[in-house]
Amino acid sequence: MSHSPDCNTYTDNQLLTLLAEDTAWLKCIQERTREYCIKFMHSIYPTAGSHQLTDIYHDALIVLYEKCRDRQLQLTCSLQTYLNSVCRNQLLQQLRQEARNAALQESYIAGEYDKHITDWLHPAGEDINTERVQAIVKALAAMKHKGDCYELLQLVHYKGLSMKQVAAHFGYSNEQIARNKNYLCREKLKTIAYSYLNKKK
Repeated sequence: MSHSPDCNTYTDNQLLTLLAEDTAWLKCIQERTREYCIKFMHSIYPTAGSHQLTDIYHDALIVLYEKCRDRQLQLTCSLQTYLNSVCRNQLLQQLRQEARNAALQESYIAGEYDKHITDWLHPAGEDINTERVQAIVKALAAMKHKGDCYELLQLVHYKGLSMKQVAAHFGYSNEQIARNKNYLCREKLKTIAYSYLNKKK
């Protein structure tokens, strides 16, 4: 987006078409949806901090962009309603994760897969589950050569790089993008790992 058009002259679907080609159009989408999304999440979780809600909103924008880029999104509602739904789902997921984390005991798995990767597959009070560990190993292997996620997860959870270092390594413009990407990669890893576990049931 080499100029600064009036964002209001574009429909939701037009903005999504433009976004698929250029992330700069996120600015228009943010101008159109950010304030209401933040208020909507605050109504669900009044005690949440503004920073937490802003992070979730940014995560939702990344989800939106990736679906647009991959041509996977067909709006059946307004863009605002769609982003509200994504924000709500991510907020509830984060709240569930916080509740689980509060109940988890410290555990460590030797080698490449530390507790930051395995905590969500290792409930408190249970012995380390070999099938779960194997699912993580398979999921990580499946992510090789398919984008940046495999390398990013290794840098963060095995080598212990900071978000600032990760951003510099991949050429991201800021730490927030690295943080959002790390969250999305973890979610992708979970989905793949659980798919392997479910196949054994």
